[in-house]
Amino acid sequence: MKDKRKYWIIPLLMIWILGCEEMEDNYQQYLSNRIYSPKVIDLTAEVGYKTALLKWTNPAGNIAKTIEIKYDDVVINTSELLSRYQLNELELKGYNIAVFTIDQHGNRSVPAHIYVFPSGEEN
Repeated sequence: MKDKRKYWIIPLLMIWILGCEEMEDNYQQYLSNRIYSPKVIDLTAEVGYKTALLKWTNPAGNIAKTIEIKYDDVVINTSELLSRYQLNELELKGYNIAVFTIDQHGNRSVPAHIYVFPSGEEN
């Protein structure tokens, strides 16, 4: 009976060792020294008649090169690193707006979010 156990232990040990090597695949992508574009901070909005003026503070350093603004199905890409942007002709509804920075390789930052509801009354 002891001899039969020996023959089962070796294959099970081999399967266990080979299975553990593949477990590294779960976190391997996070071990690279990839530098992401830093995010904008202090995102605020001033709402007006069907408009929203977005303002933020750009990150320090020179990694971030441009800005991307997303809301609903709209994507706005700028050609430079702006610190404010005016959204015009908005409908009278709530908008969840995300502002990203983009580095020279096209990598986006973690978004900064703000929820705005434009005014329906002219001043």
